[in-house]
Amino acid sequence: MKNLFSVFIVLFFFSANIVSAQGRFGVDSVDCVKNLSFYKEAADQQNWKEAHPFWAQAMKFCPPTASQNLYIQGMSIMKYMIEHGDPALRQQRIDTLLMLYDIRIANYNVNKGNVYANKASDMLTYRPENLEAVYEAFQQAVMAGRENTAPSTMIIALQKAVELYQAEKLSADKLLEIYTTMSGFANLQVKANPDDEQVARMRQDLESILATSGAASCDKLMAMLEPTFDAKNKDLVIRTVQLLNMNDCSDNNLYYKAVEAYHALEPSPGSAYGLGNMYFAKGEINKAIQFFKEAIAHPDVLRDDKAKYYLKLAAAYLKENNTTQAIANIRQALTITPNDGKCYMLLGNCWAAQRCGDDEIAKKAMFWVAVDYFTKAKSVDPSLTEEANSFINRYTLHFPMQQDAFFHDLRDGDVYTVSCNGLSEQTRVRTRK
Repeated sequence: MKNLFSVFIVLFFFSANIVSAQGRFGVDSVDCVKNLSFYKEAADQQNWKEAHPFWAQAMKFCPPTASQNLYIQGMSIMKYMIEHGDPALRQQRIDTLLMLYDIRIANYNVNKGNVYANKASDMLTYRPENLEAVYEAFQQAVMAGRENTAPSTMIIALQKAVELYQAEKLSADKLLEIYTTMSGFANLQVKANPDDEQVARMRQDLESILATSGAASCDKLMAMLEPTFDAKNKDLVIRTVQLLNMNDCSDNNLYYKAVEAYHALEPSPGSAYGLGNMYFAKGEINKAIQFFKEAIAHPDVLRDDKAKYYLKLAAAYLKENNTTQAIANIRQALTITPNDGKCYMLLGNCWAAQRCGDDEIAKKAMFWVAVDYFTKAKSVDPSLTEEANSFINRYTLHFPMQQDAFFHDLRDGDVYTVSCNGLSEQTRVRTRK
């Protein structure tokens, strides 16, 4: 009896054509009709436990064509028995539940996309550890439902593909192929339902899942996005910029075109900042400065974003050797994010870039200030320790010699004010022997 359900179901698959010639209720029509009636009376009251033995007999005597409810209600019966029946039979009953879906699809005119999606959902519930089988079930559901696939099914299908990729059981190319197919279905849904927020979010979620998967290299992303890029399609332009930004793919012609189109269609702090980054990467620093300033000045700029924009503007000024403006903008960023280690790193580089003074102390005192800022950077952001130490080691070599400091009546630890190119900072003397 242990494998009774599975045996019955397999027999139904192979005997469907034979029994169809013997009537809807098959050769055992009396037993079939009797047990259909008995199980249905209990099932209609959702008394699944009482319905179960009669349902099992109906499965034994009835051909697949006897009643679609035999499989629809049978699924509810099996789910109840999986949760409340003999634990030793749990896996067998899960097998039976999943096979009921296939029998129903094989013998009835049903919406296959929905039925496969429900099967995939049950696989995720009852066999979550079998990642490859769950993945296959959701892929089957998407390919059956195509542009009519429910957003939740589409999202889980791609998530499972990503999990397989991250488990090294699916190639990056295959993952991109799956995403491209799903993206096509999603685009058709958006076109058919332009005001449906759930459908719009689905497409964004699919993009985010791919972007964070680790599979989307810049070259592959561009190969996927460039053929369909349209600078006049605002939605497509925005999604292209977002997808490339999420993968740090900002140094390519597609990104430049997309950002320029984005800014032309809908000027925003983000689009101005994107253009600033683009021109910064291309070495057109004056244009970069122009767009970073525009991003900062935009009325809709967020406070934390503004700090980031100030810091990038400062980096642009430093590229132009305008350290005064660079430091002024770093100070603006620090008023918003006072514990941003990157600000202190850039301040250190600004001071290290100074050239001033007539004597051995004045010519090298700026390196004391630079090291102070590198030390501050790693103290507020330990992730910068390695980079900061590299700069500290480099610029410590430029500290004045001890005898030169002694000649100027200075000792290690003395307070010293560095004045250089209109800038002024207080620090302490440190020397080399």
